[in-house]
Amino acid sequence: MNDDELADGLTVLGLAVAALRDWESRPWDEVQKSAESVGPILREQLIGRGLWEGLEPHDHAAVHWVMSEGRSVSSVKEKWLDGDREGRRIQSLYEAADHYGVLCGARWQPRSYGREGQIRSAVDFVGRFMALPDGWRAEAMRRAMAGQDIASAVADAAQARNVLKSAYSVDARKNDGDQS
Repeated sequence: MNDDELADGLTVLGLAVAALRDWESRPWDEVQKSAESVGPILREQLIGRGLWEGLEPHDHAAVHWVMSEGRSVSSVKEKWLDGDREGRRIQSLYEAADHYGVLCGARWQPRSYGREGQIRSAVDFVGRFMALPDGWRAEAMRRAMAGQDIASAVADAAQARNVLKSAYSVDARKNDGDQS
């Protein structure tokens, strides 16, 4: 891509971001087109500007997620539109597009969402989850599927393992069958 194409793409990205930001006051077909286009435009901008290879794997996943989620949102027919469900999804698309648009040199006035802090928090959570033995991870997931917040389930698992160690001298760092 040449510089003019990148500049034009960034303008189109800005229009898509604006439509996502103000989605409730826009015609649904415009929101659908913006939702579907925002991910591919972001990826194209990041690659075209030579930024893609320098991004972390979680950034690649986030952009690919935007592509997939945007396509999913764009397929919702207006008669089936659930403002709460799609609103959350559109907000997520908007925040990601806003964040990565800044990396590409966007000139609109992006808002700060603490996305870097969210990413660090998510990476920390995954580390805590993966540190649990298999049985504990399965139980945390079972509790999450039953309605408990997954972060709370993982924190509760860590606390329960500490209680087992201090109150019962059970080393819960090992799998459930080991009591050594």
